[in-house]
Amino acid sequence: MNARYARTALAALLVAALTACGGGGGGGGADQGGKGKDAGTPQQGGTGVLDVLTDFQAFNPVTNTALTTDDVIKHMLFTPLIQYDEKLNPKPWLAERWDLTDTAVVFHLRRDVKWHDGKPVTAEDVKFTFDLAKDSATASLLGSAYVNMIRSATVVDPYTIRFGFVAPHAQALDAFWWPPLPKHLLGSTPAGQLSTAPFNRNPVGSGPFKFAEWKPSQSVTFEANPAFPEALGGRPNLDRVVFRIVPEATTMVTELVNGTADMIGYTLLPDQAKQISGQRGLELRHYPSREFTFLAWNNTRPLFSDTRVRRALTMGIDRQQLINGLLQGFGQPATGIIPAWSPMYTPLQPLPFDPAGARALLQQAGWTDTNRDGFVDKGGQPLRFVLTINSANRSHGDIAQVVQRQLKAIGVDLQIRPQEFQSMLQQYKAREYDAVLANWSLDTFKVDPSPLFSCAQARVKGSANRTGYCNEQGDRLAEEAMRSTDPARAKQLWAQWSQLLQQDQPVTFLWWSEDLAGLGPRVRNVQTDARSKIVNIADWWVRGR
Repeated sequence: MNARYARTALAALLVAALTACGGGGGGGGADQGGKGKDAGTPQQGGTGVLDVLTDFQAFNPVTNTALTTDDVIKHMLFTPLIQYDEKLNPKPWLAERWDLTDTAVVFHLRRDVKWHDGKPVTAEDVKFTFDLAKDSATASLLGSAYVNMIRSATVVDPYTIRFGFVAPHAQALDAFWWPPLPKHLLGSTPAGQLSTAPFNRNPVGSGPFKFAEWKPSQSVTFEANPAFPEALGGRPNLDRVVFRIVPEATTMVTELVNGTADMIGYTLLPDQAKQISGQRGLELRHYPSREFTFLAWNNTRPLFSDTRVRRALTMGIDRQQLINGLLQGFGQPATGIIPAWSPMYTPLQPLPFDPAGARALLQQAGWTDTNRDGFVDKGGQPLRFVLTINSANRSHGDIAQVVQRQLKAIGVDLQIRPQEFQSMLQQYKAREYDAVLANWSLDTFKVDPSPLFSCAQARVKGSANRTGYCNEQGDRLAEEAMRSTDPARAKQLWAQWSQLLQQDQPVTFLWWSEDLAGLGPRVRNVQTDARSKIVNIADWWVRGR
């Protein structure tokens, strides 16, 4: 019996004892995160099936920017330096211990983690990955969102590595929630070609599951890694996990109901969540997420270079109506990138829904309806732009239509263009768009707006700063806040930064969504929280395999 099986069996016995004392229940229901349906004797074997809306991106932690792919990278395919416990505290993972000071951290790596081809994972792999992330040619989100406060990496010995900091800063370990890549397989790949490397679609990882097969736009299959270290849980309970790409959200719900899918959750819509909560044998999970939804304005284009225009667009949108009508209560208004559950959060009064005020701002910027056709114009050109949306995301289509009607009321001609997600992402990264309806998931649990809003990233081609926004004052505030080791001072600085962002409106923040997931009757011992929907997928097991 491996460590994971023994631990899960003990949990099942405890649950069974509690159930015998306190009774149980049946039917559909909703659970605000946590664990559920883990009663019974854990079984090894079988296949877990998860339906997702769109295909995966590159299975490469340096080049990936997609949430679902990131979850698989961190919790299935690779072994990050650290993981987080249920209270969101860093815990040892690939690094079995560390020595942390104000100027550096030294990680001591486990010696029993192997690449899926049998080679050992070493400090050379970690340094290799860090160097790639810092190379501007990769335009890496890992480089901008995680290791931007890390100056250097030095291999001390094959299983020890030292990272030097740019300056003392808070939450220093949060910078290391990423896994290394295999240097022996990618060492000859130029940094500028990493995003198109064949490895990305046929990866060799080091985690509890091994890559097995990718059928583009159909499915991706992973198999249990029998050699995963016992100290990290050992072999997963499931023999394999299949992610099926199902581009129609209603089909996903049908498959969950009829038992051909065990989980749906990535882009689960609120109305479908309501359906799941009323189905006997199914379970709905919902809990605060790390994801917010926003409208990105391309600040590099003349139309959106004027702050007054961006503020007017925000004031022309009734965000509360969108939340009430489209989210059915599964969301909270957003005013910035710091969520309400963060200790750095300071409540900020959002710009009001004020169509008259929006029209006045547009008039100040020179936009008036000179030909009385209902749309404002300037220099003979109407205020017209294209909003690009993910064609596979039905909720984005609904949001776009409501926003289109609301902005028409202030004289704005918004045209909606649905586009396949990967094509949309490519144009979005290249800043070849007018406006995009997008979601963003916080990469770590620390506050760091650099990837989205720093001037440095605005100058990097293909970076996560896809609006091209730059405010030097904001950069100074953010840098001071990130370097502060005094929480009270840092919170004060983040409040000032958030107010500045509110004033500039490089994007229109819509809401923080609640994470939603639907579970079928077979899958057991599933934990869902702000870390991931698949945070403990190696511990899942299925009944009646």
